Amino acid sequence: MTKERAHILVIDDEEVLLDLVSEVLEDHGFIVTALTSAPHARDVFLGRPSAFDLVVADELMPELSGTDLAQEILAIRPDIPVILYTDYPEVSSEKRAKAIGVRTILKKSSRTEELALYIKHVLEA
Repeated sequence: MTKERAHILVIDDEEVLLDLVSEVLEDHGFIVTALTSAPHARDVFLGRPSAFDLVVADELMPELSGTDLAQEILAIRPDIPVILYTDYPEVSSEKRAKAIGVRTILKKSSRTEELALYIKHVLEA
């Protein structure tokens, strides 16, 4: 699989934003699995952990935060890049996320095009 055809798991409880992010990533040639439930995303990932090349998750979700989801994913696959994005970055959350291995936390106000370019950069590194 080439980096352009990388499989990205995207999780966001806001369906409109999830659709927008998915569309932009697909336009950049990525294969996208988009889910609105963090617990469901965890189950999908645990069922096929080698199927994904990168994870993008909203930090603030009901039932399971992006950081908690990232921690579970990274316990299974410490090598997978995880990117969190949020409307409300908190210093304590960012420190915890970095400590467990999250690559970065982006503000949701960032353009989705910038997210796609950042993902390409991470996958090429």
